[in-house]
Amino acid sequence: MSKPDAIITKMTEAIVKAMKDEPEAWTKPWAGNSELPNNPATGTIYSGGNAMMLLMFSPDASDPRWSTYKGWQKLGAQVRKGEEGTGILFFNPSWKNDKTGKWSKTKPEGVITVRQDEGWRQVGVLRGYAVFHASQCDGVEPYEQPEVSDFSTEDHREWFQSAGADWEEKPSDMAYYSPSVDKIVTPEASQFHTIEGWFGTVAHEFTHWTGHSSRLDRDQTGHRLFDRKGYAFEELVAELGATFLCKMRGVEIETRPDHVRYIQSWLKALDNDPKFIWDAAGKASKAMNYILDNTTDRKEVTV
Repeated sequence: MSKPDAIITKMTEAIVKAMKDEPEAWTKPWAGNSELPNNPATGTIYSGGNAMMLLMFSPDASDPRWSTYKGWQKLGAQVRKGEEGTGILFFNPSWKNDKTGKWSKTKPEGVITVRQDEGWRQVGVLRGYAVFHASQCDGVEPYEQPEVSDFSTEDHREWFQSAGADWEEKPSDMAYYSPSVDKIVTPEASQFHTIEGWFGTVAHEFTHWTGHSSRLDRDQTGHRLFDRKGYAFEELVAELGATFLCKMRGVEIETRPDHVRYIQSWLKALDNDPKFIWDAAGKASKAMNYILDNTTDRKEVTV
């Protein structure tokens, strides 16, 4: 098994275990600090499957800092002897010459554009790296919790509205996004026990909204009766997108009551396709970025 495959398999196995052990609260390992995992040496905010890996395997959920062995050294810290790194993946650009079979990690001299000039073309190579949590190092400065704005429901509502979606809140027991009319409907905030529950539900439906053909163009034609895997995949994208948005907005993650309804379909899909959740996490990050790009504040999420 290649290193990238091993990293994806490890995450999948951990998530399957969490779903089986705590089907009503399988997102518990992601709770804690309101920030997404980040690298203090580079300023990188991890996203997609990498973010999920680091959330799942964090030794201390209150501290989101991770870096490579050399990254910590640059910060004057030292990874302790015997500590085991957590694998993450990067797509590194490389160039291949289809005529000669040669590879280059840097753009070949004289190549003006890829896919021309003597057979060179750019390709993405998936590579695995090990990173270490701040708690695995000596000499690390204590983590200072960032000040989180005390957003009200109205603040969050205005923020969601700034994305430009057709969104209606009305007395109802249902929350849904309709691709056919491109509209979001959610219950009124007063119907929720907590602001966190309301935010998570709205974020879930807004993530669905990003998949419309005029936006990120995800396949949303799946129906629970005819395409269970496609339906389960889109629901997982929406669930992870809501989780990432909660992290970015400093909102505590609250387990959705409909988690259990999807558990069996997710478990089946994960068993048949180890990359199922990795792919879903990648699309969830794209959805989060689309919403952040089109709302009133923006934080760069790069990896």
